[in-house]
Amino acid sequence: MSLRLESDKLITVQAHLDELSLRLGRLLAILVLMMIICWNFIDELILRNYISLLSPCTDCVAVYSPTEWVSLRWLSILLLGICLTIPFFSREVISFCSPGMLSHEEKWLKQLLLVGTISIICAVSLTLLVLLPAWFSSAEQAGFVEGVSPSYSAAAMLEFALIVSYIEIIVFLSVISAILLRRYGIAEGEEKASWQFRVHGVSIFLMWLIIPSEQDTLLTIGILTEFLLVELSFSKISRGALAMPSFDMDSGILDSEARLRRIGIVGCSCCDVVPIPERNSIPKGMVFLPIPDFCMSKESYDLVIGYVMQLKLTDIIVTGCGRETQINEKLVENLQYLNCQIRTLSLIDFSTMRLTGSKIKDLDFMVRLAVESDPWKVDNSYERVGKLLSTFSGDIRPDVAFWTSSASPPFGTALHPNEILITSTKEPNSEIIYNFEKMGIKLLEL
Repeated sequence: MSLRLESDKLITVQAHLDELSLRLGRLLAILVLMMIICWNFIDELILRNYISLLSPCTDCVAVYSPTEWVSLRWLSILLLGICLTIPFFSREVISFCSPGMLSHEEKWLKQLLLVGTISIICAVSLTLLVLLPAWFSSAEQAGFVEGVSPSYSAAAMLEFALIVSYIEIIVFLSVISAILLRRYGIAEGEEKASWQFRVHGVSIFLMWLIIPSEQDTLLTIGILTEFLLVELSFSKISRGALAMPSFDMDSGILDSEARLRRIGIVGCSCCDVVPIPERNSIPKGMVFLPIPDFCMSKESYDLVIGYVMQLKLTDIIVTGCGRETQINEKLVENLQYLNCQIRTLSLIDFSTMRLTGSKIKDLDFMVRLAVESDPWKVDNSYERVGKLLSTFSGDIRPDVAFWTSSASPPFGTALHPNEILITSTKEPNSEIIYNFEKMGIKLLEL
């Protein structure tokens, strides 16, 4: 058995490779077309205008190595072709990867490609057209010696500009990746170190692969800049509004066998029939996952799987869906594969029993959660409800608590604002009844 999302398609490995080959073929054809277009105006654009822009003086640029100049000319054609192919590359990557990605991963990839493309174009254009010409001009003025006519290598100047641009592209992509990983809550907890290693590893390898050995100074500066900015991004950037809920690795609830249970409460409204609990109604040691359309949207199933994988959850408790609701079979199989179980509080079965709302917000939800027999013992259900009710002041606390051994409220049950319903297979003894009476609550059988 393996993990399968709702968006996954049942295709063979060969069909998957065929699709990859088709997309790569399209990208290669577009790249070749763009290089042909660039080849037609590369001499006018790069060899004349841009070298003239970089040159700090008039008629002081020469070509000392024709072979090096030719190689740089073709490298310029390749880089321009790649830049013009980026929009098509982004589209193919998103189309190919989206079916196998979770929703937050897909959003991260789309923003990385969009923000990264715009930022890189702006940064590289500013560097090539403004900063480098100004830097060369400043260096010329600072090193001017009267009576000496300087002469500069056109190939060396163009090579320097290309390497600086390449370093900028890698650094910007790395920093944007780190920022988005933090904003979306992907690089959290134990996952943070692994993502740091991946970003640094890929960036440093790409710099080492492309930058010539004779430019080791630029390589060192690029690596240090990438490392510093990425580490600052990972440490200083906070979680965004769209980030996944956080859950510390040592958080959770101990069950009756002293096992740590990491429980996620999925707030489902069941087509706006059941109110979604507020965050302050969630017990400490649990994480709240508001998904109003959980039972109606297949995308919500993938979202739950993402939560379970990211937060290492052992239990999913759905608030709204009834006991007779058929939870998606594929979702149940995926959760079993992740060693996570799913169940429901069946609040939809209790939604029509109140004549008017209770004075306490989310009271029925908190009572239903308190009587859960998993991960707690069923013998202590009344104690848990009593402890919950003792936290409220006497003027809003219910004064009547009905109990029933049925899993759902009997037909025709109607509760007033000062009444609650406790479902438990255990009959309350005299001590439990006495403890409720001390709080001013009558415990009656329904």
